[in-house]
Amino acid sequence: MKLKISLRNSASPALPYLPNRLLRRKSGASPALVFSIIACAVILFSGCLEKIEPTYKENDIPRLVKKICKQEYNLEVTTDRVANTLWIYAPLDKLLHKDYGIKEDKIFDEETVDKLRNILTTIGRVLISSDNTPEFYALVVSDIKLGLDYMLIGDVLDIKKSYAGVIPWTEANRRYVVRLKASPEAIADTTGKHLQAEEIKLGGFLAEQVAQRITAEFQQEGLKKYFKVDKSTGSFIDNAFLFEYSIEPLFKPPKETNIQEEILKIIAYCLRSYDFNNFSTVELKNLLTQDSLILGKTEIWARPMD
Repeated sequence: MKLKISLRNSASPALPYLPNRLLRRKSGASPALVFSIIACAVILFSGCLEKIEPTYKENDIPRLVKKICKQEYNLEVTTDRVANTLWIYAPLDKLLHKDYGIKEDKIFDEETVDKLRNILTTIGRVLISSDNTPEFYALVVSDIKLGLDYMLIGDVLDIKKSYAGVIPWTEANRRYVVRLKASPEAIADTTGKHLQAEEIKLGGFLAEQVAQRITAEFQQEGLKKYFKVDKSTGSFIDNAFLFEYSIEPLFKPPKETNIQEEILKIIAYCLRSYDFNNFSTVELKNLLTQDSLILGKTEIWARPMD
């Protein structure tokens, strides 16, 4: 199982633009995609999991995910364990709703939503009930007719914390990293040959999560009509974070909003929430003005989180 997508050193935008006119969506539709799968994740962990005893063994995790998907849901998936990461690949004949890009609330086909829910339920059952779990899991669902890859990346500890009530489900859902991209190599690929499974690193995961949160923050209902988010990316290389953003003010919001300060709050919140100390600097680059700001670890940790 090969995979071109990697979080080893860098992070790309949460929702890259798809260069296909059939997949265009209205401005502001990006968060809808993120929260569609998040809704599935909520269903995933509600209800049945608390009754499951931790009886699965570490070496059985990939096999059990594959087995349960097939036996209980008649879904063929390919699984692989690479170091601290569990990879799951699911080929589907259809991924997006027929009105995707036309109606803002239409993202996934209804049958696809059911399949995603069932796969996530299976992953949750196995991971919550295992004695020694991986640190991350990555679910890649591909439309093998159109050539699309949809990826959902989760921190297993976040799942356990939310289930134990340490963090609320709403916050746990914001911590998923989501990607959707055109992938011609996915066409007719039923086993994930076009993918290369690699170990996910926490630094890269946080860089991408922060970039995704920045987009979501300025596209939320109270702000999206005042700001246009053209780009938000994050990378983690040589123990240094780089966040580049292009957020254009359209109108003056009723409440004074400092874009740079809001981004710094998000960064401080994420890094401190994960107690991530293994970095030297954080650089912010405003792509509209070309202004840059570099802060050290001490300065980041000293900033308010809200």
